[in-house]
Amino acid sequence: MDIVLKYDPKADILSMKLKEGAIKDEKLLDSDVVLGFDEKGELVALEVWDASKRGLLKSLTDLAHEKREVVETLLKRKYKTTA
Repeated sequence: MDIVLKYDPKADILSMKLKEGAIKDEKLLDSDVVLGFDEKGELVALEVWDASKRGLLKSLTDLAHEKREVVETLLKRKYKTTA
C-alpha cells in the first residue's frame, strides 16, 4: 500500500495512512500528533493537528516540487485506476 496523505483545511489536520489495518489504539503526542496502532501494536496512521502552523504543508509542497516527476507519475497512476 502506498502512503495516503489527506489534508482538511478547515480543521488544519494532515492525516497519513501508512499501511492497511484498522486502528485499535491511539496515542496522543505533543498535544498535536495522534498515532494510530493496529491490533499488533504497529503504526498504521498518523494525524498532525495544526499542520500549517507547524510548517508541514510548506515542507510537503516543497518536496512535491523537488520530486515533481514522482508526483506526476503517482497522479497518472491514480487516475488510470479510478477511470
